[in-house]
Amino acid sequence: MRSVLFVDPPAFCTTLEGLVAPALRTRPLAIARAGADRATVLALSPEARLAGLTPGMPVQKAQRLCCDLIVVPPNPQLYARASRALHEILQLFAPTIEPRGYGHAFLDLTGTSRLFGPPQDVAARLGREVRARLRFPISVGIAGNKLVSQAAIRADRQTGGLDGTSGHELLYVPAGNEREFLAPQPLEVLPELDPDMRFRLDEYQLELVGEVASISESALCAVFGRDGQVLRARARGIDPRPVLSPEQQSVFCLVHTLSSDTNDLGVLHPILRLLSERLGQRLRRRELAAGRLRLQATYADYTTVTRSVPLSAAVLDAELSDAARRAFAMANTKRLAVRSLALTLDQLGEKEAQLDLWAGERGSEAAGRQEQQGHEEADLQHAIDHIHARYGAGALRQGVPLTARRPALRHQTTTTLPKVALPSSTRCASAS
Repeated sequence: MRSVLFVDPPAFCTTLEGLVAPALRTRPLAIARAGADRATVLALSPEARLAGLTPGMPVQKAQRLCCDLIVVPPNPQLYARASRALHEILQLFAPTIEPRGYGHAFLDLTGTSRLFGPPQDVAARLGREVRARLRFPISVGIAGNKLVSQAAIRADRQTGGLDGTSGHELLYVPAGNEREFLAPQPLEVLPELDPDMRFRLDEYQLELVGEVASISESALCAVFGRDGQVLRARARGIDPRPVLSPEQQSVFCLVHTLSSDTNDLGVLHPILRLLSERLGQRLRRRELAAGRLRLQATYADYTTVTRSVPLSAAVLDAELSDAARRAFAMANTKRLAVRSLALTLDQLGEKEAQLDLWAGERGSEAAGRQEQQGHEEADLQHAIDHIHARYGAGALRQGVPLTARRPALRHQTTTTLPKVALPSSTRCASAS
């Protein structure tokens, strides 16, 4: 019998900000990017939620609703450091951990009952350990699969109050009771429910999970296509997805939301290069190669466009960056400003080198030159990774070619220098 835990620290980011600055602990607090034309609330403290604020709300509107609201910029380094510390504790109790953003994670405790006891005891020990070492609370959902363990916390937050922390810390759904537990819950409890699908369900006046579960599969597939089958299975609490560690996951994905909507290529291309460099570092760290790069662009009107580009040997950042720009060129068919960009690498596999068995003498010479060039590019990439690891991501910047800045030099073949006396760089010692 599977045992899956979902760890969800309530108000994770704002709680950490309160630990760093104790004066913020009892104040309505919002986290948002400063200086953005379209600044929206990223996270809220329980006090801010009690004032009627919600994540995604424009900052100006939030400040009008809550006059004493304190807005602080996000601190990704703090959140990442706290997440790593939390995962170090989780690794003591679970052999497999699947991180899901800052502070959130799935744990698979299947087969560990004789070692650690029942999952309820493990969850209670986790809560005590995290409170003692990291000084913030966690909520833990316990069920037989990932869907229901996450839905248990969302259901408790729905009935536990607006602050999101007044519910129970441990939420247990016994195996076999998944459908009965989900049936009276609103559809908002189902995690990862597509907004378009949610809108269609509203049009059919379906509000509860049990109402969707009672509809036949053929009727749902007639409306939603193949997604209707998955929707009905999840409404019944069926989720066969395994808990996968980052090393076992079959895709790498990064999403960047712009602080201001724009269609300026001078802004979008550097973002694509930065995302591709981060994905390339993940690939090389795990010695993997990707077979496809998928780009998804979200526009100001919330419409999305997705394009995919095949990859032959996606190990170097230059190849990934070039593929990302080609995919964006194919996807950018609208004149609207871009709101967010997402890059995904899938079809992952181990990095291999295949020799050409049928190349002739000329082919072998060309293959030798190509192989030498590949080694030089790999050595350059290794040096760049070493600099980034030691001095940070901003240690190196891509410069503009001289020919791009001075087009006149592109056709200039010779340069005549005037005859001038150049000063000597050697300093002569005077005789005493």
